[in-house]
Amino acid sequence: MANVIMISGESGTGKSTSIKYLDPKETFLISCTNKQPQIPGFKSKYIKFAKNNVDTANWLVSNSYVNIIKILGFINTKRLDVKTVVIDDINYLLSNNIFETALDTGYQKFTVHAKNYYDLITAAQSMRDDLSVVLISHIENYGTDVEPKYRLWTTGKMLVNQINLDGLFSYNIYSERIVNTEDDSIDYVFRTRTNGNDTCRTVAGCFGSKYIEPNLKQVLDRINQFELTGEIEEDNTNSSEEQ
Repeated sequence: MANVIMISGESGTGKSTSIKYLDPKETFLISCTNKQPQIPGFKSKYIKFAKNNVDTANWLVSNSYVNIIKILGFINTKRLDVKTVVIDDINYLLSNNIFETALDTGYQKFTVHAKNYYDLITAAQSMRDDLSVVLISHIENYGTDVEPKYRLWTTGKMLVNQINLDGLFSYNIYSERIVNTEDDSIDYVFRTRTNGNDTCRTVAGCFGSKYIEPNLKQVLDRINQFELTGEIEEDNTNSSEEQ
């Protein structure tokens, strides 16, 4: 069973940028939009998947559930050199489904949308044990501006009410940008535990700090070390971090 980690947050908070720290020789990137990967030198590091380079390519652009699940199966059995799979902007698969079926009548289409998304997640979870699969998604505020509440972005109610999408992940790390009030500089961070009004979570003892560097390689290395050795990081969050 692969280790599936969710990185979620609002747009522009450094989710996709964190991919740049991964070793492209061991990484396969799946982009669900035509957005250029936010990776310095990506054209030389990530080669688009084609029929003539299936054994060496490490980048697929697709918004098709069928194609993505098919490539996951191929990586699982044929690409043993790949240790990390990243599915970037995964929530846009739901958006694409909505537009593709916009003229279809009836509620059955929403059930299909939810099942497609759920099947993709379970396909990722069922991959081989030595793989880490990172899903990158936006979040939504389902509360109010005064009392915000955050969860993974979805369409329709089935993924929320019948499945509890956020509950499928032991690691749902939130990306955030923090503005320094003294000089208006911006720090980009990953958050490892909830603020009480969101679904951010990690396994207790894995990360000692509430806020960590938005470095995806360091995150995966720490999770793998923790799950292999059980080595616990003591909570060193101070009061300034909690604010």
